Amino acid sequence: MSRIKRRRRIKCKLACEVMHTRGRKIPGRIVTLSEGGLALITKLGFDQGDSIQMRITPEKGSKPIRVSAIVWNDTNSGASGTSMRLRRLGCVISEPSRDYTELLERLCPPEPNVVPIAKPIRRDVAAEAVETDLPRSREPQPPPKREPEESLPYFRIRMKQIGGPRTRILTIRARSATQAETLAHDELARICTDFEGWGVLHIAKVARLT
Repeated sequence: MSRIKRRRRIKCKLACEVMHTRGRKIPGRIVTLSEGGLALITKLGFDQGDSIQMRITPEKGSKPIRVSAIVWNDTNSGASGTSMRLRRLGCVISEPSRDYTELLERLCPPEPNVVPIAKPIRRDVAAEAVETDLPRSREPQPPPKREPEESLPYFRIRMKQIGGPRTRILTIRARSATQAETLAHDELARICTDFEGWGVLHIAKVARLT
């Protein structure tokens, strides 16, 4: 069963301008980038699903990169000592431009496919000679015991259609939040034909089902 490809996320500090009403430009800072979105620190607040326009300046004197995105979430950034509380916006970019993709490649070039060469293992000839005289058990060893599924915790996963209004909430048993996210993608692929256009908004461990 196919799964959604995980996208690399790059930490950065890039200056940007957010386009506001009546031509106003509010300064901001990009703190993470990926192929599918970015995180932005600014004084502006937005609602989930709002369209946002911005211009990113990679370095001084360089040509700004125009970006169109959709606000995925809006939270406090945790910064203190400012006259207005800063917001951290998680944004989705459904169709990144060539300039944006080139910026991503400059900040984090793709890793080459290098096959590691295993180091030779030194053989202990004396130990092997002794072991050949010892009886060996022919009975297969039992597999390691896995935690029963009935005792696994529940995770509630909220998913959203990227670029669309649809959302889904799935409740899944899993050993961890990472496994719950993987199982949620598998379940969405089983029940939806457009599962590749969905992303995870929030994952929370549920103490008990109500």
